[in-house]
Amino acid sequence: MRKPLISLALMFSLFVIGTAGYMLLEGYSGLDALYMTVITLGTVGFREVEPLSDAGKMFTIVLIIAGIGTVAYAVTQSIEYFITLIFQKRKRMERSISRYNGHVIICGYGRIGRQVADELHKRHVRFVVIERQAASIEELESKQYPCIVGDATDDDVLQRANVAAAGTIVPALPSNPDNVYITLSARTLNPAIRIVARAGDAASGTKLRQAGADKVISPYDIGGRYIANAVFRPHVVSFMDVVNASIEDGTHNLEIEELEVREKSRYANMRLRDTDIRARLNIIVLAVRTPDGEFEYNPAPEIKLLPGTLLICIGFATKLDELARHLGVPQE
Repeated sequence: MRKPLISLALMFSLFVIGTAGYMLLEGYSGLDALYMTVITLGTVGFREVEPLSDAGKMFTIVLIIAGIGTVAYAVTQSIEYFITLIFQKRKRMERSISRYNGHVIICGYGRIGRQVADELHKRHVRFVVIERQAASIEELESKQYPCIVGDATDDDVLQRANVAAAGTIVPALPSNPDNVYITLSARTLNPAIRIVARAGDAASGTKLRQAGADKVISPYDIGGRYIANAVFRPHVVSFMDVVNASIEDGTHNLEIEELEVREKSRYANMRLRDTDIRARLNIIVLAVRTPDGEFEYNPAPEIKLLPGTLLICIGFATKLDELARHLGVPQE
């Protein structure tokens, strides 16, 4: 702040000196002297209040030269100050991101990336957005979303997003080749990372899977299936809309969640029938994924909840949070 404050002090001093000089040299009133100072420093070219004496003309020349130099200095220092502020803010953000672990990296803040970021924000999931478009960066900063400015296809930019410690990356750029390139880079930089990629067509989806994507999502396919289901299964779609709306409208009422049984869970190694998940928490276990990766839908009451078992549940958000605590799932 020192240099911008100095430039403002110089500007103020010029106004004071100019006003006092015209009052002393030309005998102007305070208002007339201030008016002459403003139009002189502003170089607007209006006529003087009264014809100037030779001393007044010399004083005006000096005032104009000093004013031009001071204004140029003030503008330069102000621009430098704000650029430095932006740079320092982004450096602080990158230092914070370097300490993230298990976070989600969203590549691109277009129509798809924006929806993903908003949903993760609602669910309090830690994420970072990589974006290079100025308008999108302004929106990210206004929402206070963590952001890395750069091209997501650049390995250095991915490393600035701490890809080595990330849990998931979402290549969501509109260009299919760019998403394939990001998938290859991410898999190289972090072999364990989960990659959920956006695909514009079936051919691109095949290439993304070959490049190492764990899940490929086509917004057009999903949209088409949703419309078809709304035609043939309207009540099912209406029910799912209720589940999704409970998150979107902020009520956090009914949700579907996946929760893993941990070693220290109170339910570890218990049979499903012996737990109080249904009776006390009013949560329905829709499916179970065993530690070996097999899914069992509508699991039998005798199924044993071994550590590493994944429960797909539906229930009220507060009860799901309570179940997560009992299962030993770390809370955000």
